[in-house]
Amino acid sequence: MSILLKNVTLNNQKTDILIKNNYFEKITPDINQPADKVLDCQNLAILPAFYNCHSHAPMSIFRGISDDKNLFDWLNNDIWPREAKLTEDMIYTATKFSILEMIKTGTVFFSDMYFGMSAMIQAVADMGIRSALSCGALDLFDSQKRQNEIKQIRDFFEMPNPNPDLIQKTLSIHAVYSVSKELIRYNVDMAKEHQTYLHIHACETKKEVDDCWRDNGCSPIQYLDMLGALSDKTILAHSVWLDDKDIDILAEKGVWLCTNPSSNYKLNSGVFMLQKLLDKGCKITLGTDGAASNNSLNMMTEMKLCALSAKIQADNPTAGNAQDVFKIATQNGAKAFGLNAGEIAEGKLADCILVDLKNHFLTPNYNLISNMVYSADSSCIDTVICNGQILMQNHFIDGEEDLIDQIQQFSRKMI
Repeated sequence: MSILLKNVTLNNQKTDILIKNNYFEKITPDINQPADKVLDCQNLAILPAFYNCHSHAPMSIFRGISDDKNLFDWLNNDIWPREAKLTEDMIYTATKFSILEMIKTGTVFFSDMYFGMSAMIQAVADMGIRSALSCGALDLFDSQKRQNEIKQIRDFFEMPNPNPDLIQKTLSIHAVYSVSKELIRYNVDMAKEHQTYLHIHACETKKEVDDCWRDNGCSPIQYLDMLGALSDKTILAHSVWLDDKDIDILAEKGVWLCTNPSSNYKLNSGVFMLQKLLDKGCKITLGTDGAASNNSLNMMTEMKLCALSAKIQADNPTAGNAQDVFKIATQNGAKAFGLNAGEIAEGKLADCILVDLKNHFLTPNYNLISNMVYSADSSCIDTVICNGQILMQNHFIDGEEDLIDQIQQFSRKMI
């Protein structure tokens, strides 16, 4: 499919953009080539779409079911027991419902750790979005459960991939407090064998760090490094409680960190040291976490909280500036997962959003990136394009009403 965007605003200038074979082929004024679809973008600006680097998509079915609790109470008493009741149909529908919300808010990629992988992979394929999917390895130090987890991981990697251009199969480790040394090493070896990415919760709470020092004589970062789990293909979610030695290791290994401000604040987990980590050369991405601990999947909300919290944490109003945070939510997310995307440039994959310059949240438009970080919401996003395909136009996605009805029906079984 080819798409011609006419009179679209890019970097404060009107231009035309030809999308062909899933890439931005030509960016120049007055393109007259034929295209399968021509969009009049007179009052629209084009920006990179968002890349959500940490989520648990099926957890949208738990949105609002257990709020205002600490992490371990929330997990042990409310989430894990309910997850045991999820069926394949529930996982499929909840994943599609989460993707619907992501598209509505300008996201074209998400990295996910969960279970029920056959349902998830089909849901992603059906919605036409990019994803890096992984089984959330979690054995709770039980040898029998460990073997079951290993089997699930093997089955996932043998499962047919309905769209390899959009869907990556990756590995994940829930956390050092829930996964045995043996299962961590298994995932590390599998990641190397398949040359893929390793996604891990790390240093999310002070309790996690304190317990790791008590049990292993080192921090979670040092422990994961000892087990060979840290590299430039590792994405660590949260990473709130880090000391200077941890930061040096992360910078040296080229590890990608994914901050999740809403989830961390809701669970009172702590504040991410954005500016210090950037200054130390660490690589940062942004994510939403799951809708049970956020409670939304809106990357614009995460950008604003990321920028504001950086200023409070560093006691400096220049920390977490809008340009850096927008790059973290777009270009960095794409780079972390090896995607030639995250920028509006010829030769890049055609992932983008078209935003309404007449929307009141973007008016006046002195600085579009600042507006996107500090004031925009989903009403600003008119069109979402992923891999050269239109996923949403004029704020509408085919089938969205049916999905809302389905998730409401399933949610009754969770009460």
